[in-house]
Amino acid sequence: MRVLYISRSKLEHSVNAVYIKGLEKNGVQVIGFFVSQKGIRGYLEAIKFLKKRGKSGDVVIVGYDSPGLVILARIIGRKNVVYNALCSVYERLIVSRNLVSKFSLKSFYYWFIDFWATRCAELTMVETSQQADYFKKLFKLSGEKLFIAPIGVDEDVFSYDSSIPKFERFTVLFRGALMPESGAEYVVQAAKILEKEDIKFVMIGGGILLEKIRRLKDELNTANLELITDFLPNDKLVEFMNRSHLSLGQLSSHERLDRTIPHKCYESLAMGLPYLTASNKAVLELLKDGETCLTCKPGDARSLAEKIIWAKKNPEALNKIAENGYQLFQSKLTSKILAAKLINKISI
Repeated sequence: MRVLYISRSKLEHSVNAVYIKGLEKNGVQVIGFFVSQKGIRGYLEAIKFLKKRGKSGDVVIVGYDSPGLVILARIIGRKNVVYNALCSVYERLIVSRNLVSKFSLKSFYYWFIDFWATRCAELTMVETSQQADYFKKLFKLSGEKLFIAPIGVDEDVFSYDSSIPKFERFTVLFRGALMPESGAEYVVQAAKILEKEDIKFVMIGGGILLEKIRRLKDELNTANLELITDFLPNDKLVEFMNRSHLSLGQLSSHERLDRTIPHKCYESLAMGLPYLTASNKAVLELLKDGETCLTCKPGDARSLAEKIIWAKKNPEALNKIAENGYQLFQSKLTSKILAAKLINKISI
């Protein structure tokens, strides 16, 4: 099997890199191409690549956030097209980021291009069964055109290192984009609740809610919370994660959390770092509370604080949860295992 992997998002992006590397680990020849140009020039680039490098028997995988390339590949006659969607552009920009009103022309445009991309692809990869159900309803798709493909993690970047010592003070890490579904405000509130405990909170990230979080931190005067907004290179981030005691997931009651599992969940599992998240349908497809993760009530700072203090006071149980999560990753979620399942699907 030979795969042409083409994308408007960088091939190093985790959603793309996991499956590219996984395919190669399974002996598949992957020829990747990043469409660097915008607009018409980008589509001309893509056509040139597909016509020059493609053969009739090749499988074309279109990378994350590239629905237009799926439609293009179909128009120029490619039949074996797989779309590594993860989620819809409509959901990411409209439902999550509230970029424009759901009833605007721009919103319809995003839905329309997603609709045709899923129609043109032989198979669309989505991250959870909840996401698959959403696609079926939103785009009127048959389940046969959808494939559950966990996003996994790039093991070359995120890996457990037992030689790195933990911080002396129990450290709770929240990292990632400060979006509506992140629930970062509940981290600030939980830090205030636990200000008399010997616990340090670290928040690494930025995003559309950054100023709101800064104001809340100042209002509550949370001296036990450090906010880091500077970009951290991967090696520094991985070291920080290895030194932390607990990793926080998405914590709000946002509707998107019933369908998505964030990158930091897989990264935490791969690094043997115990993961605490709001209880939602998507993450509970993968993990089990008290066994491979800890959960709290969505949008509830007190519930979050109670689970954090439990984690600090029960180190043996917490270590067992971390070990179980790490073993789950090694047995079911490595890039080689995930890609092997995809190969089996597209080879049928």
